[in-house]
Amino acid sequence: MKKIDQSAYAIAFLGQALAYPFLIAMALQVNWTFQLVALLFMTTCLAGTTLVSSNKLMFLLLLAGVSGIIGTINQWLLLPLIIVQIVIAFLLQTQKMPALWVDTVVFGQALLLQITLIYASLHFFNRTMLLDLALLYLPALIGLWANRFPKWTDLILLLVVAILGYVQQRINFIAIGGMFIIVTVINSRRPFKLPRYIYQFSPLIMTLLLYLARMHG
Repeated sequence: MKKIDQSAYAIAFLGQALAYPFLIAMALQVNWTFQLVALLFMTTCLAGTTLVSSNKLMFLLLLAGVSGIIGTINQWLLLPLIIVQIVIAFLLQTQKMPALWVDTVVFGQALLLQITLIYASLHFFNRTMLLDLALLYLPALIGLWANRFPKWTDLILLLVVAILGYVQQRINFIAIGGMFIIVTVINSRRPFKLPRYIYQFSPLIMTLLLYLARMHG
């Protein structure tokens, strides 16, 4: 990727990792423990792995690993999640994979980071939060993989996601409308290709829509 694309990719990843935990899950009422600060530093290091050369990658991953371990003090249940995220970051920067799979794996990494940050601050993670994250990421995945689906399958899947979110009272019509617009814009069936970082911004935009929709009932 070009340098500007790498920077946008890193910003989008960082935004994904922070937006839902701080705006919605913690509702801006953050318990600033040293563990949470350490995990935020780890998150920044992981985002930075897309920007550094291969000879600096291991140093950045080492920093991420040390800060991640500090972040799990008295919360050792999070340690496997930290290890998985470090391994994913290493593989993403050292192994060649199709762009489609890279973007999908990055979605998964950002999702794991959000679970880690929420649990570190609140000391719990419930089904409602998991449903929220599904509503943020499933539309992005549908848009990303749309050209691999049979015709109309992506629309049907998106309708299922929207109905599920509405029935469970997690999203309203404003968020649903935003969801359809986002997927229409990023839909990989379009004849022209979008920069890859656009896909990474879609869960972040969806989070902001969800936050605004809940603010206004």
